[in-house]
Amino acid sequence: MSAPAVETAELPSVKVQALLPKNPKAFIVDDSVPTRRIFRMILEELGFEVNEAVNGKAALEKLKGVIADTLIVFSDISMPQMDGFEFCFRLMQESWYDGTPFVLVSTESDAKNVIKGLKLGADDFLPKPFDKDIVAQVLMRIFQR
Repeated sequence: MSAPAVETAELPSVKVQALLPKNPKAFIVDDSVPTRRIFRMILEELGFEVNEAVNGKAALEKLKGVIADTLIVFSDISMPQMDGFEFCFRLMQESWYDGTPFVLVSTESDAKNVIKGLKLGADDFLPKPFDKDIVAQVLMRIFQR
């Protein structure tokens, strides 16, 4: 008896690139330098150019000038000066905000935080730690809608 044929599934990191426009841009908001470095590397491997900020307050100032060119925003929840929840809420109130997809990122991925983020206007939630295929899976959920 021969073993049943196993279909090889394409990895999300390969599939997502077909959904993205040429030269997509992402914006990362996180106070952790190592996390931003890892996140930047993952997004660059997926074909993104990346802008970043260290907290929600800095992100609001910087994002205003680049929102039109930004495909997606990723924000940590726990940050000094302005956390990810407040940043999400305030961003959604800005007249210049154009509905760019917003994803909250956190080690605090319990249902309470996920629901709070979605109620504030986030499009999705990415739990830490993450890898390239998990990030790609979130991107596919957002851009296949």
